[in-house]
Amino acid sequence: MKTLNSRRAVITQAALRRQEQKQHRQEGILKAAFDVFAAHGYEAARIDEVAKKAGIAKGTIYLYFRDKDHLFRAVVNNVVQIRSGTQTESSQGAGQQLLRALLSRMYANVVRSDEVRSIIRMLVAESGRFPQLAEIYYQEVVVPGLKAVQQVLMRGVKDGEFRKTKALDFPQLIFGPALVAMLWQLLFAKRHPLDVDAYLKAHLEFVLRSLGRD
Repeated sequence: MKTLNSRRAVITQAALRRQEQKQHRQEGILKAAFDVFAAHGYEAARIDEVAKKAGIAKGTIYLYFRDKDHLFRAVVNNVVQIRSGTQTESSQGAGQQLLRALLSRMYANVVRSDEVRSIIRMLVAESGRFPQLAEIYYQEVVVPGLKAVQQVLMRGVKDGEFRKTKALDFPQLIFGPALVAMLWQLLFAKRHPLDVDAYLKAHLEFVLRSLGRD
């Protein structure tokens, strides 16, 4: 029995090492892919260049990602990481508290992120020719964000903190100023810097006053 348990332990440890190696290799592919996409754009990006940068064979990438679209989708998820930051079903707290936390995470993960701005720059430049790029960003980032805002608003209305407004139907109204801030950082920040901390404070004040009961 002792020998059998020892063998099982060895097999388990080997499986864990393989899983760690697989995870490490996937992370390396995603980092290399982001660098290639950011440098060349979607159309000019080549899988063989991603493989070279990652230090692996080109065919290895296809063990993890079916094609360039799926690789780009994974890069978006890996860079933005907004999904884990916008889940509210299990969150505890008042509506105002949750909304403050949600918008603060959005500024931290999106507005302040150089990597996200690289993704947005690519979408603006190439989504006209490759509409699937915008759709990927919409499904992976925008939809979870909209749902998270709606959940917070509904909780606030239910608890009597917020008025029932059209923002329930158009949650874009809540995080619209964050998108403006992101575009400002992308287009104007070098010559006309934006005080993002003060802007976030003003954004929160504006939204909470608009939603609050008289």
